[in-house]
Amino acid sequence: MSGPGHVTGSDNGSTFDCPGSCSSLVLQNTDLVLTATPDEGAQFTTWGGSCEQYGSDPTCTIQISGPKDVTAGFGIPPPPTPTFTLTVGKSGSGTGYVGGAGGIDCGPTCSATLPQGAKMTLLAVADEGSTFAGWSGGTCGGTGMCSVTFAADTHVTATFSHLDRTAPHFRTIRASAAPGTTVDLRFRVFDDSGESRELLAIVQGKITVARIAVPLGPVQYGRTYTAHWRVPRRLRAAPRSYCGIAIDKAGNRSTRSCSAFTVT
Repeated sequence: MSGPGHVTGSDNGSTFDCPGSCSSLVLQNTDLVLTATPDEGAQFTTWGGSCEQYGSDPTCTIQISGPKDVTAGFGIPPPPTPTFTLTVGKSGSGTGYVGGAGGIDCGPTCSATLPQGAKMTLLAVADEGSTFAGWSGGTCGGTGMCSVTFAADTHVTATFSHLDRTAPHFRTIRASAAPGTTVDLRFRVFDDSGESRELLAIVQGKITVARIAVPLGPVQYGRTYTAHWRVPRRLRAAPRSYCGIAIDKAGNRSTRSCSAFTVT
């Protein structure tokens, strides 16, 4: 016997416990049952000799038909391989899928726990109407595949952006003012990105009397927005229009909207 453990045996009336008593006289043609029990923290590895055919089974039964030799091996198991968890999050204004062989499926499952040294390659695929903007966290970056080696608990984020193909909705509201006063040029605008800029103009026939640019800013559905213009004192009554367009961050342009502009 070798290693941290002991072997017990019993027949029709006698028992032994090895180490301690490692031999016994047993009647011929008696079945002897041997049991291998490892010490705490150890493990039984294998039988040898007359019990060799039992391998790592902790119990061996032999028939005593003559002298028998049995060996039992015990050992200390190696420490367990540490495991680490990879967690994947998704962010941004768009949507998409992230997957990786070995358990990542975002969708429903966005984490995987694997042994130290394991590797996983992550793939991000944007949904229709979105685009994949890139990786962050761990050793991942760029927009290609992301390779992760399990050496520590790691969090990786895949960012998806909304792919804006929809033009803003824009409408001017008729205006009037006296020469030399400041007029409120009112308009309504909405874009699904939540932001737009506006180009406004006062038009008389084919002549543009004034241009007003409204910088990029937040817009909400149903709200009325105002730009201010100082009406020249020399401007007299004539048929004029107040026109404009809206442009979102992606460069999508609304249709032109015009309303009457009256000098009172």
